[in-house]
Amino acid sequence: MIVSWVMSILAVVILSIVADLLLSGKRMGKFVRGVFASLTILIIVAPLPDIFSGKSGLGDAFYVENEQTNEVFLEYANSLRVSTLCKATEDKLDAEGYKGTEVDIACEWGSEIKITTVTVNLHNLVMDEKVVHINKYSAVTGIVSEYLGVDKGVVVIYD
Repeated sequence: MIVSWVMSILAVVILSIVADLLLSGKRMGKFVRGVFASLTILIIVAPLPDIFSGKSGLGDAFYVENEQTNEVFLEYANSLRVSTLCKATEDKLDAEGYKGTEVDIACEWGSEIKITTVTVNLHNLVMDEKVVHINKYSAVTGIVSEYLGVDKGVVVIYD
């Protein structure tokens, strides 16, 4: 409904511009301009009674109550949150001297994120000199569990 309404307004405006260009400076031009102005106002005002009576409205075009669309958006937003958490955890490990780690987080969604599993890939790990003689598995597990606020049993590490 809104698209056809806007297209009608645009069509009348374009026709009035063309007519004005063709009849500019003539007495007939003033008459045609007045007719097109009245027609434009009539087209703009025409759907208002239906909108105010509640039969149909332009609001329907702006407020989409589509549950599937909302689910897709929530899934996308949640995936962004998880990827941000993964990147932040990798940055934390990098700052602690464990460079090249890859973190993957599995979650359950509800009113808040519940982290079920944190997987840390140490295949490309490069350790700073200050942490070379430390058990990398227990150190990485401790850093990740403390940073994300999860139990150490949730953190899975592999090479």
